[in-house]
This record gives sequence, structure tokens and C-alpha cells, in this order.
Amino acid sequence: MGIVGTLFALPSMVAFYGAWLVASLFRPFLLGTTLCLLMNIPAAHEKIRLFVTTFEFLAFCKDKKWKKPSMDPALAFQQSTKTTTDDDDATGNDDDDKDKDKDKSNDDGVEQKTIIFLRHGESTWNDTFNKGERSMAKFVMGFIPGLLKASFLEWYFFVTGQSSESWFFDSPLSKKGQEQAQNVQAYLRDTNPEYATPKEAKLLKILTGTSDEKSQLTSSNLRRAMSTIVIGLQDRLNKRIPKDDILVLTELQEVSFNPDALSISPAKSPLISSWMDSPDTKLIYEHQMDTSLNNGNKSIDSNGLERMQAYAQLVFESIDAPNVVATGHSYWFRAFFQTYLPHSFEHVCKKKKLCNGGIAGFTFQRKKVAKAAAGGNGDGYEYMIDPNSIVVLYGGF
Repeated sequence: MGIVGTLFALPSMVAFYGAWLVASLFRPFLLGTTLCLLMNIPAAHEKIRLFVTTFEFLAFCKDKKWKKPSMDPALAFQQSTKTTTDDDDATGNDDDDKDKDKDKSNDDGVEQKTIIFLRHGESTWNDTFNKGERSMAKFVMGFIPGLLKASFLEWYFFVTGQSSESWFFDSPLSKKGQEQAQNVQAYLRDTNPEYATPKEAKLLKILTGTSDEKSQLTSSNLRRAMSTIVIGLQDRLNKRIPKDDILVLTELQEVSFNPDALSISPAKSPLISSWMDSPDTKLIYEHQMDTSLNNGNKSIDSNGLERMQAYAQLVFESIDAPNVVATGHSYWFRAFFQTYLPHSFEHVCKKKKLCNGGIAGFTFQRKKVAKAAAGGNGDGYEYMIDPNSIVVLYGGF
């Protein structure tokens, strides 16, 4: 056979020997896997349950399907401002009296809190399936090897009885994601609020725990979000400020039907860290996480809007601090901005995702209205993000 004939036959030879190798190894591979699973049946059962849950969510979850609230949140707050102005004109108050009455109206009618969004770092799922900052050529070339590596690790966790470890389910921070969280920590450590704008300085002090006002740390119940706030705010957490635990919430869980958005940690129970977490991170998981309000994995019947509405209500009803830090996810954050900003207000946060490790803060308002006039929350209140309060502190969109 000549060189040309050999070259033409080469693909067929590779395919034949490849198929022969797979067929030869398949039976011992299957036998070995089965024996390993039989040695740890409870762990195998838990892992199989995760697989089943994944297929259920892929088939039946409607997490991204909801009807956008038709009421513009700005209407209720504009009406409040208009009423105050008309009353001032009717009584003939001077400018000082108008300012006093306006403040009183805000105190009586509009509650407000400062909320800071911190997006998680890159996850192992992102590392496998998302291009991220890589060039398209590098992503395409590395996709198959990356997928094989992830699949091997998933199989390894499966057969070794590590039911809580997973590359795909509730995916933890990747190595790059940990670096992004460490960059947040470095930014907060190295940035002096004295050289920031007043709005930025307020957010910096809230995040570092040096503000005169109390703040509550909250996080999604997904591991990549919890690990991000633990690493990013580790300097604050290491101070062990009394009652400064991280409140873990299902309400902040990502809007998605993919397995990386399914929480492994059960409701109101000790949290499950990952093999990627450092000993310091695992220690904070054990001692500085409050799971009293964590309802475990989101319901297959719920959707993102319901969780956003529940979080909005929880911020005012269950958290007594005037400032709240929320560590979560890009789709959830963008949908929150789209839902609670005035419809006519244009901002990049409505169109683009907050970058991994990005930080943005704003003033969140609540006003009591007639239930018949209330928006999507249906709790007798209207909620709105003050469009003039948005501050992109770090990373950007």
C-alpha cells in the first residue's frame, strides 16, 4: 500500500482501534463502577437522586417563565411626591417647611434600605461551558478536553461515594472564580473610602463592616455564591463581629433549570462546602453561616419572579439592618433591576450582566399602597429601586 493509500485508510484504522479499545474497556469499567457503588449504597442513592432531579428540572422547570409585572413601580412613588407638593402649596408653607414636610412624608410613607449586589466568581460549570474571557478559538479547542476532565471528576466522585461533591451540580468556584473573589478581597482591603465619592465610601464601609450603621450579609444557597462572599469579605468575617453571620437564602438562588443552579445543601441544615474550598472557607461555612431561613433547593413549581418578590419582602420584614449585602447571580440580578427600576429608566444593568466578582449598590424603597393597586408582590406594598442611587463600585457590567 502506498503512502496515499495509507493516508486514506488512517481515519478508518483510528476509528476501528478506538472502537475496539472502548469495547474492550467498557465491561470492566462498568463492573468496577457497579462494585464501587455497591460498597456505598447511600452515597450512590444520593447521587442518583441528583441526576433524577436534574432531568426533572430540565423537563418541567419554568424558572425563567413569568409574566412581567405590568405596573410601573415609579407610579406609586411619583404619586406620593405629587401629593406632598400639592399639600405644601395649599398650606402656603415656605421652602424650609416644604423640605420638612417632604422628609416627614418619606418617613411615614416610604421605607428605604441600601442593597449591595455582589456577583459570584466563575464556577466550574462556567469554566466548562462558557467562553468567558477566553478567545473563541481557545474555548473551542479546549472544550472537549475540559468536558472530558469534568466528566471524569464527576464519575470519580460518584464511584468513591462523595455524593456532595460535583463539578456540575451546585457547581463550586473554579480556580479562576476563587481568584476573582480574592480580587474583591484585595479591592476592599486596599481601597481607602476617604478617596472615594460619598456614595462609594458608604458602600465600601458597609462591605468592610466599618460603617456606623448595621448591615446584614445575605447569600444565595448555591456554593459559588457562598464561597465568593466568604473569600471576598474574609477580612470582615475574621473580625468575628457579633451577629455578623451570613444569612443563606433560597430566595437568592439563580434563575435557571441547569444542574449548576440546583442547591445541594438541604433546608435549615449545615452547609455543604466543596473540594475547591480552602480550610479557612470551610471553617466559615461551619461557624458563620445562618441557615435558619434557608429553604433548601428551589421548588420546581417556583420561578425567578416569585423569589425576587419574596426577597424584596424579606429585606424589609425580616432584616432589621438598614443595609443589606446580597451575593448572588447574574440572571437574578439583571431581572431584579428590570423588575424594580422605573420602566422608562435606561441603564446598562437592565441589559447586561454584572461581571464575575462585580459589585453594585442602590437604594431600595418600599411604600404602602392599597392592595388593589399593589404591583406583583401582592403584599400591599410597592417596591422600587431609586434610579438615581445606582453605584457601580467594582467590576462593572
